Amino acid sequence: MKVLYVEDNEQDADLTCRRLARLAPDIAIATVHTLADARARLAAEEAAGAPPDVLLVDVRLPDGNGLELLGEVRLRGLPIAVVMLTGSGDEALVVAALRSGADDYVVKSGAYIERLPATLAGVVQTFRQASAHRSTPIRVLYAEPSAADVDLLQRHLARYAPHVQVEPVFTAQEALVRLPPEADPGPDVLLLDFKLPGMNALDVVREVRHERGLNLPIIVITGHGDETSAAQTLKLGATDYLVKQEDLLNRLPVAIENAWYRAQLERERGALRESEERFRQMAESIGDVFWLSDPQRRVTLYMSPAFERIWCLPVSDVYANWRAWLDDVHDDDRDMLRARMDDLSLAELEFEFRVCPPGHEMRYVHMRVYVVRDGAGRHVRRAGVIQDITERKAQEARIEHLAYHDSLTGLPNRAMLMDRLGRALSQAQRLDQQLAVLFIDLDRFKLVNDSLGHHVGDQLLQEIARRLRATLRDNDTVARVGGDEFQVVVCNVAGATDAARIAEKLMRALGEPFTLAGQELHVTASLGVSLFPRDGASGELLLKYADTALYEAKGEGRNAYRFFSPEMNAQAHGRLRLENDLRRAVERHELELHYQPQLDLATGEVCAVEALVRWRHPVRGLVLPNTFIPIAEETGLVLGIGEWVLNEACRQVAQWQRDGLADNVSALRVAVNISARQLQRPGLDGAVRRALSLSGLAPPCLELEITESSVMLDPLHAQGVLQSLRDLGVLLSIDDFGTGYSSLAYLKRLPLDRLKIDRSFIGGIPSDSDDAAIVETIIVMTHKLGLRVIAEGVETLEQRLQLVRQGCDEMQGFLLAHPVPADELPALLKTLKEAAATARLTPPTP
Repeated sequence: MKVLYVEDNEQDADLTCRRLARLAPDIAIATVHTLADARARLAAEEAAGAPPDVLLVDVRLPDGNGLELLGEVRLRGLPIAVVMLTGSGDEALVVAALRSGADDYVVKSGAYIERLPATLAGVVQTFRQASAHRSTPIRVLYAEPSAADVDLLQRHLARYAPHVQVEPVFTAQEALVRLPPEADPGPDVLLLDFKLPGMNALDVVREVRHERGLNLPIIVITGHGDETSAAQTLKLGATDYLVKQEDLLNRLPVAIENAWYRAQLERERGALRESEERFRQMAESIGDVFWLSDPQRRVTLYMSPAFERIWCLPVSDVYANWRAWLDDVHDDDRDMLRARMDDLSLAELEFEFRVCPPGHEMRYVHMRVYVVRDGAGRHVRRAGVIQDITERKAQEARIEHLAYHDSLTGLPNRAMLMDRLGRALSQAQRLDQQLAVLFIDLDRFKLVNDSLGHHVGDQLLQEIARRLRATLRDNDTVARVGGDEFQVVVCNVAGATDAARIAEKLMRALGEPFTLAGQELHVTASLGVSLFPRDGASGELLLKYADTALYEAKGEGRNAYRFFSPEMNAQAHGRLRLENDLRRAVERHELELHYQPQLDLATGEVCAVEALVRWRHPVRGLVLPNTFIPIAEETGLVLGIGEWVLNEACRQVAQWQRDGLADNVSALRVAVNISARQLQRPGLDGAVRRALSLSGLAPPCLELEITESSVMLDPLHAQGVLQSLRDLGVLLSIDDFGTGYSSLAYLKRLPLDRLKIDRSFIGGIPSDSDDAAIVETIIVMTHKLGLRVIAEGVETLEQRLQLVRQGCDEMQGFLLAHPVPADELPALLKTLKEAAATARLTPPTP
């Protein structure tokens, strides 16, 4: 749209141009500041054949009045719409402008610039429509017996309404002959003098309307005083009538145009009604949903019947509540859909969503929404088309599945594997986790194809895919990337040992026999393993390294797995072998107990022994707990080992008591460590009851040591378990006190007998004042709770003396004795008893 803007205030002009550039970039605006410049600019653009579409002119200009420019434009018949700009209070000038031919006006107040684009667009559209109408000729058949009247009318129309073309006849019969279907094309308007030779206008109207059934506009001109007769013609179907008065010539062109416009409008309305009927028939016969709404009044104007098939709701529900259809939209789509539908600034919308009718299948639909505007550009309606795309979605899903999955096994193909591997690597980097990639290749699969046929080979691959999926977790990925090649991505692995365990699990799953075509098939596989971040950070690199490791596994005899890193391969294999050996250690009687004495600092005599588990491996020799206990904790084997230690300790101590060892140590007591898993697992009290019953050991001779951290995992549960153990009569103590985050509020509620101070505090006394203060505080606090205190890790005489001075009750450590095997304990206890009687080991005076 080209706009010539005439404004004497340069600041107003600059502001308007800049705002319009942002609001309506499709408007090209040129600015002048005087009436003379406007005339010159119009003349130049008219000469160039490119006049502006709109003249936006201020009423008050420094060298004249904007009304002058308006008059010149209209006098010369320039095809330019004119909008006047005026300040508030200039109503008289506005009226004068409109009478002079202005198309609209704008008052410069408030947000008038924001409204200007819509005003200009509406003015141009209206001006062009009016110009089109004025350029369309109106053919008038004029029946008038007076040639002078005909001549006068023709000369008047030629000057003031040249588009009205008159064909005169002098009788009614001549007029009827020239009407359709005899005359083709017929006239647009029939103009009749009331008194015609032979028959009057009433007879002609009756003939045209009732006998021929023509909808031609008819205007009757009657003489002064014949209004009654003319009114009768209206009843018969005439369109209008005029009385012959002095201003008849001025009124007649307007009446002709109005009659023609009314006829045009009626034809358009008829065509619209016919179009609407055709639309309704079409809308009701096809599957798409058509709708029309009024967002201002919040009502549905039309909804086609196809709506009921998708929503399973009667259309009447939407007429009663224009947003009732939103209730059955999927929960995840509803808020987005409502927000976008409520945003009336959006001209067109297009989106997909899901419809979930209660008790019916979910449907996918695609909706397009269009804005319907009035002549002024205002948003008055919204129309839309909804298409059921459920089948298309299903087809797309099938196509996408084929694009990213193996057609034989249904597993992801390489494309999807790379996508998931990329996502898994991003997650592993973000969460600081490890990830394993495994490359699997079946051993001698070609032999199956060659001997039993490809059909059986395909069935075998399908069964292998099923086993691999069943063996792995849901968030792991297994893909088929070749004939008998599979790749696996395992997220969040706990290092090489965990990856090795998964590899062996997959090999065991594939090692189970397959029954196909009536035959039992045995399949083995070789695996290569790479780890993130140890071996690489990219998916391609990890797959390459897993392939390299696979090659090594096949080269070393197949039916094996190898890690890419030789060091890691050895480490993983060693730890896994140790785990497998540990699983059989109990049944092979490879575990044994060593005992370390505990000393009563007040009497200087041994009061108890602590049972410590050792593993005498047939190849490795003696394996200490810090090597195998973490593996036992991780795998759950600690439950079985813990129960064996409990039973064996009770059995041996009870046997020593029966054999007379109690003569060396009065009231010999054995302390057994209870793991966190044992404490958390139900049935610990039952296991202790069975151990006491089978061994015959008196409950007060058994002390159970529970670590501080295991109690605080679930203090309420621990309190209940310890109370049930106390009810059995056994003694209870807290081990490693000071290393956890215990609460004194919970400690005082627990049925405890002793507190064992962790060796990390004992090692610093007496030289470290902080450790000494901590130990002293623990002893005082423990005594306040009515418990005895035992210190572990005592290795020097100075440490023992410091503990005695601080009031510690018992001690344990290398100063007294190292842990010894069970068969050496009786001799050790005898030696310690004899030594306690000498002056050298007599407890010193604090």
